Amino acid sequence: MFRIIRFGVMGHVKLLGTTGLGFIPIIIAAYISFSIADRPGLAPAFIVGLIAQQSGTGFIGGIIVGLLVGYLTKWLKKMPVPQKLSVVKSLILIPLISTAVVGLLYMYVIGIPLKGFTAGLTSWLKGMSTGTNSVMLAAIIGAMMAFDMGGPVNKVAYIFGIGCYAEGVYGPSTAMFLAIAIPPFGMFLATLLDKKLYSKEEVENGRTAAIMGIFGITEGTIPFALADPLRVIPSIMVGTAAACAVNAAFGVVQKTAMATLMALPFASNIWLYGLSIIIGAVVTALMVNFLKKVTHHQVEDAEE
Repeated sequence: MFRIIRFGVMGHVKLLGTTGLGFIPIIIAAYISFSIADRPGLAPAFIVGLIAQQSGTGFIGGIIVGLLVGYLTKWLKKMPVPQKLSVVKSLILIPLISTAVVGLLYMYVIGIPLKGFTAGLTSWLKGMSTGTNSVMLAAIIGAMMAFDMGGPVNKVAYIFGIGCYAEGVYGPSTAMFLAIAIPPFGMFLATLLDKKLYSKEEVENGRTAAIMGIFGITEGTIPFALADPLRVIPSIMVGTAAACAVNAAFGVVQKTAMATLMALPFASNIWLYGLSIIIGAVVTALMVNFLKKVTHHQVEDAEE
């Protein structure tokens, strides 16, 4: 009975996730265009982004559409027209021209080769999702997710994982979602194992990080990284890479868009998925505490 309910809920959660992810190419296109050309770039990018989504070019298509519409719209905004037609230019001419030019260019020139490239990339990812390659790829994704805790490198790995999820390649996406909360859990465990290495404020930050990790927020680790980047960042990278690699070696996947602990009930093997989380947190905690002890002793010896 529990198994039936579990898989029923998992199916509905997956439906919510895939429905939302279906909008990703459109949203990416619209807001890249908006960042370049402001509001006149929104409507054309939404329209052509929908074409990109329907043509099967995924988030890569959304990025290209956003750039093309954005820069074309920005150029058209500089087009001189009589003062009486300035409102017409903004409301009608620019969206119409941008939509027509980029839309037709996408359908007749860009879309076909890009679809082939996307299909090839998906095939390569599926190949990387098996055997030794899957373990290596998962470790790289985990390390990238932990490196800057929500920064540019993290976002690259996140977009890559989301793209894989949208294409139904769940190995990389599982690694990406699993990685999200390993750093905060690891630092929380580190403060529990040896409080002498941390200030009272850091111990409190560890508890906060654990709570943030439960809800899939990596940024709970940032106070530790800011205070001691040379020890904390390598440790969380190694620990997160270990968690993702071990999970990939186990062959465990989860087909929802949920992070770490929240995805636990929906993993293909709950126990092995949970063990991967524990391994990542333990490796992080032991490594960061070891580095703090070793370097602290070296400092004391130098002072003596």
